[in-house]
Amino acid sequence: MQLPRRNLRNRLCLFTAFTMAGGLACNLAAHAQTTAPVLVPDSSAAPLPVIVPSPSNTEDLNAYQIQKVKILYKKLLLKEKDIANAVTELTPKDIQAANPTTGSIQTLLNQTPSVVAYAQGPGQSATTLAIRGIKNDELAETLDGVPLSDLLNGSGDYLSNNVGSPVTLKEIDGVNVYPGVAPPDHQGFGTVGGTIAYTTKQPTDERSAEIEGGFGSFDTQHFGFALNTGDIGSGPDAPKALMLYDQSQTAGFVSNTPAQYHDFMLNVVKPYDDGLSKLGLVIIFNQGKGTIQTTPTPTALIDQYKYTYNFPKSLGFFNQTGQDLTTILSDETYINQYLIFSGALYFLHQSSTVDSYASPLTTEGGYPYTTNVQADYDFFGCVGPGTTFYSPGYFTYDPTASFADCATGESSQYDTQHNNSVGITPKLTIFLPHNTITIGALVAKESGESGNGVYQEFLYGGTGAQQNQDIGYNSFIFGGGAQRSAYVGYIQDKIDLLDDHLHILPGARVTAAYTSNIEQVEYGVYNPGKYQNFSKVGEPYIGISYDLPDHFVAYGSYGKGSLFAPANYYSAGLLGLPGTTNAPYPEILHVFEGGLRYDTPRLYLNVDYYYQKIDDGFSFYDNYLLDEEYYANTQALLYRGEEMSAEFRVTPAISIYGNASHINTDYLKTGAAFVTLQQDQYGYAFKGTPVSNVPDWTANFGIDYDNGPFSARLSAQYTGREYETYDLVAYPLVTNPLNGATVTNTAILNPANFLVNLLLSYKVPVPAYTKLKDLTLTLNMQNILDEHYYVYRYSSDTAVAGVYSINPPFDSGLIGPPRSFTVDMSAKF
Repeated sequence: MQLPRRNLRNRLCLFTAFTMAGGLACNLAAHAQTTAPVLVPDSSAAPLPVIVPSPSNTEDLNAYQIQKVKILYKKLLLKEKDIANAVTELTPKDIQAANPTTGSIQTLLNQTPSVVAYAQGPGQSATTLAIRGIKNDELAETLDGVPLSDLLNGSGDYLSNNVGSPVTLKEIDGVNVYPGVAPPDHQGFGTVGGTIAYTTKQPTDERSAEIEGGFGSFDTQHFGFALNTGDIGSGPDAPKALMLYDQSQTAGFVSNTPAQYHDFMLNVVKPYDDGLSKLGLVIIFNQGKGTIQTTPTPTALIDQYKYTYNFPKSLGFFNQTGQDLTTILSDETYINQYLIFSGALYFLHQSSTVDSYASPLTTEGGYPYTTNVQADYDFFGCVGPGTTFYSPGYFTYDPTASFADCATGESSQYDTQHNNSVGITPKLTIFLPHNTITIGALVAKESGESGNGVYQEFLYGGTGAQQNQDIGYNSFIFGGGAQRSAYVGYIQDKIDLLDDHLHILPGARVTAAYTSNIEQVEYGVYNPGKYQNFSKVGEPYIGISYDLPDHFVAYGSYGKGSLFAPANYYSAGLLGLPGTTNAPYPEILHVFEGGLRYDTPRLYLNVDYYYQKIDDGFSFYDNYLLDEEYYANTQALLYRGEEMSAEFRVTPAISIYGNASHINTDYLKTGAAFVTLQQDQYGYAFKGTPVSNVPDWTANFGIDYDNGPFSARLSAQYTGREYETYDLVAYPLVTNPLNGATVTNTAILNPANFLVNLLLSYKVPVPAYTKLKDLTLTLNMQNILDEHYYVYRYSSDTAVAGVYSINPPFDSGLIGPPRSFTVDMSAKF
């Protein structure tokens, strides 16, 4: 794993890979190797001389442009130097080790401190992520500086858009993880947990074509290609493009969870102004479809049958499809040595469908386990005539008349969802002798609509719900829509004092949002209304670092973050009166962080401590039987811990690395809360209890070897113990709102696990006279000791006809991937 580092020659390209000018700097740095010395970012260096070009001398002109660019990017490097946060950088080598075929952009992050991430299957399959114990829907994600997170509901919404992703491992070449609150120009929209900044794979100067394919465990296979145009023409303004496509399929490491993925990306770069500025266009279109588990498998069945056991589809299934289109048009203009203007205009589209089924055998009380937590009969009981759900003209479906009984008539769901986002991200960077000022903004709007509304759900019987989608008949949810307009402005100033030893970065963001949620028919009931509000939050930031003798750097920071309530939390206000709105105000995060770094080209060390407190945390009351739900800000949480990272280059060919983190979480108030990272159950928190599913310790360590045609990485990952949950039994069973509520079980811990992985790569020698430039064989082995473990486990009860705690409690769990391997071959021409 590549940790943040300075004073390395390739740091120029590593840094600029996550700025909008990455391709330009790397391109010109490559040309510069034969005409000018390589830039070493040294704050004490004198300004480089400017060469006045002669119109007839091409070499002088090239040198002149290179020197101008080197001066510019030297200042950009110094702007990033001595950042006062614990930041981790993952490189293409780390992405390869995570296995782009079977991994996800979330599970990739397991290589970084304080991260827990897991998926239900190979690829982007129902992933769960937390940083320092804060779950995925409270984190921000960006791609080339553009927000990827759902502005309406956050990332990782439970059972929504869980198959596929806007970007995949094949389409990125790096990621930076900023836990807590990052400096204002790196902070994503709406986060109280941190920002994950992905960068797209870039076209190269050299023309090439690459074909790759592979196969592996769980009937996993993939095939793809990449076309690199190289420089089209000559000179610093030559455009270049990269196009790649990959398709994969898998049976899944859990029985009955197959999936298929199709991923496409086009990245075009057009420099101008003699290579000092550039335009960029990124288009990504990804598709996925698969079967996921809505509820973990009972451990008794795993013990009885096999580690990978899952219910047969005759008892229940949850099939989901997803489509993601991402388009980013970017520009970076070099105005002069003091000013750079950059920005991006983007459009995101996301849609999904769900075909879900639960056998009546599993919902009538005669079967001891829940196979599909989305079963409508479990939640609502009968929904036909004579119930509160029956609405003539809107929902008139009678499950008993159609299928003889309610459990059979409510066995299937068909859902559709559709979101669009558009936005712009202008930024101005001002370079002054002793400080660098950044001023920027985000203006964006997301709307959700599908047919007549943001979300549609149809009920029916049997396994063919998708054949019966009649609004006014079996449309359980339809109509309305939601939208959010987001406005962010920020300013920061990096000030260098005391002969460039003291670095102060003050900054502030103002985040505002207008949100509206229009409802028409929800759970069969016609209750139209528009719920809306406008909120804004000021978010100060201050970071200070000091360069101590002998390559040590001490740093500390304070930041404030905010998270706006998901649009589906909005409801009618006081007494449900029309025209009134209940809208939780934003969650607020306060972060204090301090640490010490040792930074040389050969050895990197970092130790830090963080203290993160969430005020006004979202909480909810949800009673499916009475169709009552209410969201408020009655919760508070505390996250604190220590993190350590190290990397040591033993020889030019061998390096060792490692990191470890200790995570401590506490609820500060008693009340309704989201107590699981999966967000899959109604919950209640008691003051002083920890957050479930968050390990007390995480650690990674490994060794890299890279010499000639052969490279290898042996790595290990430790995930510590984590508290489980169980469901309360509260009387009277039918009317007590706490009956069935999930709470942290402080008496039972999910055991720790220790995984060992191996990556081997060999470049096969090819004859010089062939068109084949490179032939590479790769073997990736995960969990080579075949440890069996649960990434998530809890004790649960079954709900029947809207009543919880009918059956005795039973343990359920999501298994971790067993031992697996993939063999890949790539041929480059």
